[in-house]
Amino acid sequence: MTRIQESLDVTSLGKLSSVLINPYNLSEILQQVSLQLPVGLTMLTGLTVEDMYVYYTVATVHAVATSKSIRLFIEIPLKAADRYFELYQVQSLFFFHMGVGKFIMIDEVFTYLAVTENRQFFAVFTPYMLSKCTQNLYTVCPSDIVLRTAGEQSCLIALFLGKMDIVLKKSIRLVLNESFEPIWIR
Repeated sequence: MTRIQESLDVTSLGKLSSVLINPYNLSEILQQVSLQLPVGLTMLTGLTVEDMYVYYTVATVHAVATSKSIRLFIEIPLKAADRYFELYQVQSLFFFHMGVGKFIMIDEVFTYLAVTENRQFFAVFTPYMLSKCTQNLYTVCPSDIVLRTAGEQSCLIALFLGKMDIVLKKSIRLVLNESFEPIWIR
């Protein structure tokens, strides 16, 4: 009874307990679910028993008690090619500009850049916007983020794609005075 009580306590926190659904059963359930997914959607990772730790980490659980049972509603984020991103934190480094004769750096409001696997869509985030996302093994964000295309004239996207002509047109640059702290890169 103690293990069931502990697993219900975990469930009350919105997490999935391996006591209520063991890894083998969860793997079987998710394999059946994956067969029903619409074209273009996939599970986050593999569906073997060894991969189940990912799903225990990202799953959100809601329990509902009826007169005869407890029902679990399990939410697991899915992956789509145009909605699956690699997340980069932007670090602005200074560089010497020959035309100005001084060190300058790019001043960018957005400190995170999310890039789709096919490099065709991007999203930019401030720390506040990223704080609305759930961060575990995967960072899961609300679906209302604005997607930008690779052709959009944005400083961060242009930097990522190496389009320096757009960077020079669209970026805000700061001229640094003579006494700035050096940045060491390992």
